[in-house]
Amino acid sequence: HTWYSVISPESCSSILWRSWDFKEKAAECLKLTSDDMFGNKLIDGIIPEPLGGAHQDPELMGQTLKDYILKDLASLSKLKTDKLIEQRIDKFCAMGVVNE
Repeated sequence: HTWYSVISPESCSSILWRSWDFKEKAAECLKLTSDDMFGNKLIDGIIPEPLGGAHQDPELMGQTLKDYILKDLASLSKLKTDKLIEQRIDKFCAMGVVNE
């Protein structure tokens, strides 16, 4: 489990509502879930974890990560360097742009 944000839900709640009591609402507004991050193109995909979390089966999680990384590397290695750089620049330039 991880999230990517410039501020924690608790800090956001403290700033907006002057209380940590609204941290759940702040977390929802920050769009911290993997589905939100994928939908906003901040991440390239979602790697499923074993039931109960990655720590429940580290070997399976390690193999799953390896499979995903090798698949992505195989796909990326087919691209010419110029195209790879162009895609990377486009990806990072699109971050922070929200279409509602």
